[in-house]
Parts: sequence; structure tokens; C-alpha cells
Amino acid sequence: MSGLLPQEFDRPLEACPLCSFPSIRPYDRDYRGITISRCCRCGVKFMNPQYTDAYLSTFYAQYITPDPPFGPGPQHAVIGLQRRAENCAMIEEWVAVGRLFSIGCGQGLELQIARQRGWVVEGYDVDPATTRRLSHELDIPIYTGDLCQLGLPGATYDCVFLDQVLEHPKQPRKCLQEAHRLLRPGGVLFIGCPNIMSLASAAKALLERLRLRRRSRGRYYGTQHHLFYFSPGVLRRLLERYYGFQVLRVQGDPLIGKKEYPNPLYTYLSRRLPWLDSTFQLLARKQAAHPRAVV
Repeated sequence: MSGLLPQEFDRPLEACPLCSFPSIRPYDRDYRGITISRCCRCGVKFMNPQYTDAYLSTFYAQYITPDPPFGPGPQHAVIGLQRRAENCAMIEEWVAVGRLFSIGCGQGLELQIARQRGWVVEGYDVDPATTRRLSHELDIPIYTGDLCQLGLPGATYDCVFLDQVLEHPKQPRKCLQEAHRLLRPGGVLFIGCPNIMSLASAAKALLERLRLRRRSRGRYYGTQHHLFYFSPGVLRRLLERYYGFQVLRVQGDPLIGKKEYPNPLYTYLSRRLPWLDSTFQLLARKQAAHPRAVV
């Protein structure tokens, strides 16, 4: 598999990791020879087999670096700051400023901006060295270890924030369940993630099936470190049917990773038509209880 050792992969999954349905089918294979499976019930796509915990620990120890997260240009930095401020503003349309917990907080920029806007903030990430350094430098509680074993009190936070996170963990089900537990009644869940059914990805997939695009097949999956592949419809269905959330808003994310401001018309349209953009954002409110238990 493109130079990756066989022992870096677990045994193939036999049931959907998100809705537990026992019927999954091979869906695609990317240019690295990695198989993508699809759940026959909820429709989520995922790498199968997946990387071992040891491989992922090594990868993510190098993934989060102390370098500035926006790239070399000052305009790139300004756009990154604007995007994060807009994320906070969208959250504040639906919930009052209170306590925010960021899962996968990276370099902590969202935490800093939210704190400036009046939020009481805490974070979590996977690399112990990075979290210790950031917690000390920013004077913000940032946790590491097993997310579900941290012992954080339930019904505590007004917002749980996962930006470009849910596609990474091997057990996103536990991440969503923990987010539901941590949120107070009426609290909101913010998710930003790549859109596997964006216009660009769907067009490339069609060309590949017609054998008109042969090089770099399935590169848009990002299987170097992305394990799950969501679309707005699939994620909405999962959250509302299995995880006890009501989806409030779904929109495109036109500012992510941009070095220049996108065309205003494109920004306007992608906010309203999420399939136009390669990433999307979703905001959901916690309901009183899970409509269905996922075990």
C-alpha cells in the first residue's frame, strides 16, 4: 500500500463505526491502493482497514507543529483570523457566550479568539508535548489522553467545537457521544470537515468511473490521515438519528486555507449551497436524549 507496512493497519472493519450497521461494502480504491468502504444504512464512507494506534500516534506527534498555522503571507493570516471570528459569530447567533470546549484544538487559535470574545475556554488534543506547551503559553486548560476518560463533568459546556477533526479519529462515534454528554441542554455542537460530495470531488469521481481521470485517483479522500469522509446530508442524518442532535445550519466554508479573499459571489453562494465548496460547517443543538442508542 504505497510503501506503508502491512502491520500499520488494523483488521478490516465488519460493521459501520458510526451507526453499527453490520452491512458495509467496498466503495472505492484510491491511488495509494487504500480501500474505501461505505455503510449500506447511513451512507458514511471510511478507510477500511484503518491505521493502527501506533501509526497514528507517530503521525500526529509530527502533524501539530509550533509553526504559524496560516502559511507565509500576511493576507493568509488575516483570512485565517477572519474565518475563526466568523465561526464564533455563527455560534453566538444560537447560544449565549459561555463555556467552550475545543476538541482537536491544534495551535489553540480558536481558543484565543473565543476567549477574546468573552468565552471561558478549554481544549483537547492528542499530542502530550504540544498540549503541555500550549497550555503553559496560552494559560488555557488543554487536555490530552483518552478523551472519554478525562473525567470532565457532563452538561457543562455551551459549545463543543470540532473544526477539521471528525474525519481523523478511529472512533468518531465516541467523540460525538462525548460531545453530547459534555454539552448542557440546548448547547451547540460546531463541526467543520471536508465535503466528500463537493462539486469538485463529485466531478473527479465521475471522471474516474468513466476512466477519463487515471492519475491520483481518489486523492480527495486524503487517506494519509483522513479516515472518514462525510457529506452534509450523511452527517445531518447521523447526528439527528443516532446522536441526539438537531441540526440548525449547514453552510460551505469558503475561507478555509485561502491565501486570497475568494470572489464575493462565490462566498455568498457557497455559504448557501454547501456542495459548491470542498469543506462545510454544521451547527447542531443538543436534544434531551439520544433518539437511538448506538453501541
